[in-house]
Amino acid sequence: METMVEPQAQRRLTLVAWFGVLWGVVLIARLIQLHVLEHENLQLVASRQQEHIVEVQAPRGTIFSGGDGGGPMALSIPVRRVAINPMRVAEDGEVFVTAVLEQLLGIDSQALLASIREARAARNGYLVIREDATIDEISRLKRSKLDIFTFEDTYRREYPKGSLAAHVIGWVNRDGHGDAGVERGLESELAGSPGRMHMLRDSRNRDYYGEVINEEKPEPGQHITLTIDEAIQHAAEKALKEAIEKEGAPSGTVVVLNPKTGDILAMASYPFFDPRERPKSGNDMLERMNLTISAPFEPGSVFKAVTIAAALETTRLRPETIINCGNGIIRFPGRVVHDHDSYSALPVTMVLAKSSNVGAINIGLSVGNRRMHEYMQKFGFGDRIGVSLPGESGGQVHPVRDWTSGSMGSIAMGHELLATPLQLAQAFSILANNGVLVKPRLVKARQHAGTGKKEILPPAAGEQRIKPETAIELRRMLEQVVLAGTGKEARLKRGYTVAGKTGTAQMVDPRTGKYIHRYNSSFVGFAPVADPAIVVAVTINGSYKYGGVTSAPIFREVAGSALRTLGISKDLVEEEPAVKPEPEPMTDPAEQRLAPPQLAENAPPPAPAAPGLVSGPVVPNFQGMTMRAVLAKSVAEGWHIEPVGSGIARGQDPVPGTIVTVEKRVRVLFRQ
Repeated sequence: METMVEPQAQRRLTLVAWFGVLWGVVLIARLIQLHVLEHENLQLVASRQQEHIVEVQAPRGTIFSGGDGGGPMALSIPVRRVAINPMRVAEDGEVFVTAVLEQLLGIDSQALLASIREARAARNGYLVIREDATIDEISRLKRSKLDIFTFEDTYRREYPKGSLAAHVIGWVNRDGHGDAGVERGLESELAGSPGRMHMLRDSRNRDYYGEVINEEKPEPGQHITLTIDEAIQHAAEKALKEAIEKEGAPSGTVVVLNPKTGDILAMASYPFFDPRERPKSGNDMLERMNLTISAPFEPGSVFKAVTIAAALETTRLRPETIINCGNGIIRFPGRVVHDHDSYSALPVTMVLAKSSNVGAINIGLSVGNRRMHEYMQKFGFGDRIGVSLPGESGGQVHPVRDWTSGSMGSIAMGHELLATPLQLAQAFSILANNGVLVKPRLVKARQHAGTGKKEILPPAAGEQRIKPETAIELRRMLEQVVLAGTGKEARLKRGYTVAGKTGTAQMVDPRTGKYIHRYNSSFVGFAPVADPAIVVAVTINGSYKYGGVTSAPIFREVAGSALRTLGISKDLVEEEPAVKPEPEPMTDPAEQRLAPPQLAENAPPPAPAAPGLVSGPVVPNFQGMTMRAVLAKSVAEGWHIEPVGSGIARGQDPVPGTIVTVEKRVRVLFRQ
């Protein structure tokens, strides 16, 4: 008997078969979609889930000092940093986590607990718990099975010289970027270029493998060599600190400059700080301000050198010209200016030496407003210098249109304008460099860390700002400030001639706008006088005493140390001469250090001219004298000296005994 399948069952089997075929087609289609059509997209999604790219920090370039034997002042040291994600620490487990970390790393659990809670409240997912972890510490942390850690290969910035030149060097923030000083000013050169690293992550989002992409390895920053000389910087900071602590003043500055190259050899600003410690408050930031470039003030009588330079070039006034000093009083509409001493009249040289306010004002009035403004600009006031430091001020020089009828009564003696200590040093460098301005600089060389090629940077091109003879004349006049005027405390004990100017500017109360009985006391000078190798600018802020008392002694200490460090030859004979020379009309005869006159190589004086044939002054005999004695004698007798070389006067033109009929000018040759 033939078995027959029921039609209904047949239909069910057919339906199941077709469903199986359809399901297989769907699966095959899906597999084709996943493995063929969307393979690349899905692989990219998987990579994004399993991999991430992190930035690899580049080591910052090293900052070197520029003096002989100088070393690194800032450098980067590789470290392994450990951070945690406070957002992954459960509130009910934070005590356990901090206890574990205290056991593994020796961290104070209570301080860490407070930091975690503070970071969680601020929604901060990154908290550094160890800046420089050891291999053993990292191994212990990995074995702890806590998934809150991030391990980073990074760099720590070290400052091996401590607080030395800290205002110049600056510091870096937690992200490794410069926050102040050269660290910030040259950030683009020091920072280098970061690399990138591929990291694979597990299902718990933890890194477990990584490799640096070859073509994107970090590029180290450039090494920078500064012009700062460590020995001179140390001497400047030591002298400044001792003087300020003795005086009880709040702050002060010292700048040492090479006038021929513009190299800043020292830049000290008090109070000092340690760049290894990050600032904690606004007061900390104020104390870290580099006052040499960021805190302009009224320079006071230091500016009188500029006033007289303008007069020598734009008027008929000469060093021996007698100036009316009004017995210490001069009147302007609405105000009266007084001198510190009463002088009826003084020659221009002594107006500068005695720092007569009335005399300087009368000289300024002879110059006139527009020409005075022109010379303020020639000496660099009112413009930023452009050193590689952030926060530099250009000071303040008002346009002539804003001057009043009484402005010259202030400007001629250094008020109604603002200047930084570095600007004052720059201005006097013009006098020290025969009228040529070479812009001050901080960077002497750059070196690429990859190639090792060192690039020596040449000094900026000099620019003639005033006539050479004006600068030489001013140097001679400024020496009288030290020999017979307000700057006697700046006189070096032995070996070198010194010239400079004191300044005492009364300070203004920022709340009331009125002058108070505290001063910005300054001294700016150079040495040796005939061929200056250094310019030193000293300022004590908030002093109760004058610049000649507070700042000039600092100049003496710093200048003496700097000249010895640089190996500058002395230009004064230290021993007494075998034959006592003719006495010189000096305020302080002890300053005369004369060599025996009429040395063998000296040219003999000519025979006296027949009486009655020629009339005029007779050239004196300067031969065998030191430069200081020559300059003192020339001032007393009204002669203009053009010094050449250094040491002892060996020859002169015109020769002694010559009768001159045109100009009382003598060129004197000095040799060791």
